[in-house]
Amino acid sequence: MQSLILADSHFVLWAILVVVSAVCAFGERKGWFGSISGALVVILVMGVFASIGLVPSASDSTLEVPVYDFVFTYVVPIAIPLLLFSADLKKIVRESGRLLGIYLIGSLGVVLGAVVASFIFDLGAETHKVAGTFIGTYTGGSVNFMAVAATLDFLENPLFPATIAVDNVFTNIYIAFLFFLPAFSWLAKRFPDYQAELETVNVGQLVSDDTVGPTLMERLATVLAISSIICAVGLFLSPLISRSLGTEINLDLLVVTLLILILANVFPKWLQKMESEAYELGMLLLYVFLGVIGAASDIREMFTATPAILLFAMITLIVHFLVCLLGGKMLGMSLKEIAVASAANAGGPSTSAPMAATFGMKKAVTPAVLIGVLGYVIGTFLGVGTGLLLKS
Repeated sequence: MQSLILADSHFVLWAILVVVSAVCAFGERKGWFGSISGALVVILVMGVFASIGLVPSASDSTLEVPVYDFVFTYVVPIAIPLLLFSADLKKIVRESGRLLGIYLIGSLGVVLGAVVASFIFDLGAETHKVAGTFIGTYTGGSVNFMAVAATLDFLENPLFPATIAVDNVFTNIYIAFLFFLPAFSWLAKRFPDYQAELETVNVGQLVSDDTVGPTLMERLATVLAISSIICAVGLFLSPLISRSLGTEINLDLLVVTLLILILANVFPKWLQKMESEAYELGMLLLYVFLGVIGAASDIREMFTATPAILLFAMITLIVHFLVCLLGGKMLGMSLKEIAVASAANAGGPSTSAPMAATFGMKKAVTPAVLIGVLGYVIGTFLGVGTGLLLKS
């Protein structure tokens, strides 16, 4: 079906993506969407636009949309380093509190779920790619989805549109379920109540309030320059590393992630001075990216997609959730903490932090962001690594 706004209406499509992102970011701050994060609303809005034929579907492999290609080619690589300025591994381990344990258990549950699903549903030679992609997105969010898919050469595969449609729609349903999880009294009474004093992190630690020094424009220019240089170096090194390893795997985003991770841990204090600006700019770019992801979330396509893809995602998240419940029970975690950690797995910090705030877990907001950032770091590596192991 041809959309009302054509694929070559470049500035119109770009304007829609940016306006929807801006409105949703503003609406989240104003509380327009209640317990739903602005990131999810971006996906839902663009999904509706694609489903009703207002904008081109990003999951239509027969249609070339230059604006969507621009987002995948430039916006995603630039956003990844910006979101990882605070990826100081020592800080994450030290300050993420109790949530880190259940988050890591949840990540193990994602890997286990995808492996189980890969044995149940035979998708042929592409099974490992589907498994790796779902592991990536359910460990840290949508940025990892694209990084793993690109690395495993899955973007041009006929199964990719179905996978991205199922992922976006089904993930939104799962996260909505997590928002309501503590309200299930029959389950909540089997877990201890959340105790705020268990967390010792000050929410204000994440955001720098230093108003002395470079202007906002200078700080934004600096973080954008750093991210651009990392992308330039990473994309230069990537083919060299691929050739040296004798592989045709696209390592672009993997190398970019590794470079910013090294920089963030070698010069943590320097990058932490700019992490507030970097994170805000990165989130804006992420919102634009999620808009394209939403445009691929044609609800009709999800229900007409390969049933095995839908069941694959369901099995992965069901196993993940059960592992989270079991692990949380063993660690004496509250249902709220389990929900926030699982949200960090499935949706990243843009989902876990608002969820913690919605649950009134003020001192858990920063840990929720930190474990979500950790998901950006490990999700791509887990997805690619497990995918390659399944292939072998």
